[in-house]
Amino acid sequence: MKLLKFFPILFFISNLVACVTDGIYRREMPGSASDLRKAIVSVIGDPQTTSPSGRELVSRFHDKSGSYEDVKITKERRFTRVSILGDRRPFDIQVEVIIERKSPEGEFEPYAVDDTLANDLADRIKKALHQSLEKRNILDDFRAF
Repeated sequence: MKLLKFFPILFFISNLVACVTDGIYRREMPGSASDLRKAIVSVIGDPQTTSPSGRELVSRFHDKSGSYEDVKITKERRFTRVSILGDRRPFDIQVEVIIERKSPEGEFEPYAVDDTLANDLADRIKKALHQSLEKRNILDDFRAF
């Protein structure tokens, strides 16, 4: 009988833990936070939302190939959330791609996580960051005041 009292609580906790995702991490990314933001925007496009600190960017809705689509006619859509972690250099990034499906009521609900696409996007962000840092001319970027 005592077990039956705790069953709803255990069920809620198990569902909560099962839905948690860590996403894909890339550790010790070179460059400043603004360099990272530029690289992220070059990969995911202009973000739909950005946190007040500018360290979390959420992309517009896209399909599996990464192209943006009309969300009214699709049954499944994805969005990418990229977070810049850490308070100083080198920063870490976390990339999550969340898949949403249209419910019978017509509203989109989180369905799954696409770690394969998240891994690909994290690699593309890292490559874009390295390319932007290679193009930088330190003498031209130096500002005395």
